[in-house]
Amino acid sequence: MKQIGIIGAGIMASGMAQNFLKQGYPVRVWNRSPERLDPLVDKGAQVCETPKELTAASDIIIECVADDEGSREVWSSEHGILAGATKDKVLITAATLSLAWVDALAGMCTQRDLSFLDMPLTGGRAGAENGGLSLLVGGDAQVLDGIRSELGAISVNIFHFGPVGSGMRFKLMLNTLSAIHMNAAAQAAELARRAGIDPDVFYTALFDGKMGPASPATGILVRDKDMPPENVNFAIKWIEKDLRYAQAMAKAYGFNFDLLNATHDDYDRAKQDGMAERDWSAIAAAYKADR
Repeated sequence: MKQIGIIGAGIMASGMAQNFLKQGYPVRVWNRSPERLDPLVDKGAQVCETPKELTAASDIIIECVADDEGSREVWSSEHGILAGATKDKVLITAATLSLAWVDALAGMCTQRDLSFLDMPLTGGRAGAENGGLSLLVGGDAQVLDGIRSELGAISVNIFHFGPVGSGMRFKLMLNTLSAIHMNAAAQAAELARRAGIDPDVFYTALFDGKMGPASPATGILVRDKDMPPENVNFAIKWIEKDLRYAQAMAKAYGFNFDLLNATHDDYDRAKQDGMAERDWSAIAAAYKADR
């Protein structure tokens, strides 16, 4: 049975670690704030002192931290993943990162002849906790095929998009489309309210009537728009970050994605207005004068 290493302690990283443990895999974990790993230790995970130590002791290493800055540190520092990596290991980033950093990281791994996959995730808190994630993979197909059985412990779908970096390209556009849908539905609902339509009737007609604009993203808005702060699935500060990385992607390819730009501006404004830690569905509150 392969040894699993998980770097990070957020919703996705913790969920993956728990599901590997449930399936009987030996799991090593590391996080910058080690106290956040206590629930995983209680379930049988072993804490490592550094990403280097974790990598040296694991067969499959999955990094899932918040952003480029954190990812760079855990991969390329003196005691990082690359310092402990050898050719027999599969190295994976499951975070949502910029293309510039993912492509640079892929280049570092290629120079060292290391097996590397980019594998951003989708499925939210529920998917992470119940092993129902969808994995969005870029990289060598043979490397992926060699670990499909292990990845089955955390996922219900594995999509292979092509060369390394392809998974991240898809994920940035997936999050862009989801945020555009959610933001548009929030604004439409507020305009309907001001025009005298009860918001509950608005949402009920939209979804029970299976009308065209209804989508999984707008469904999240309806379900979670009044979610208590302690139950956040995906914070506004993180979707703002992802949209910013998507903007850099569009710029790199010479494409003016105006809907992306407008949606980023709205989420950035909500973040600056004190909503950074709220769920991304709370964008619905950003358009209400009495929020």
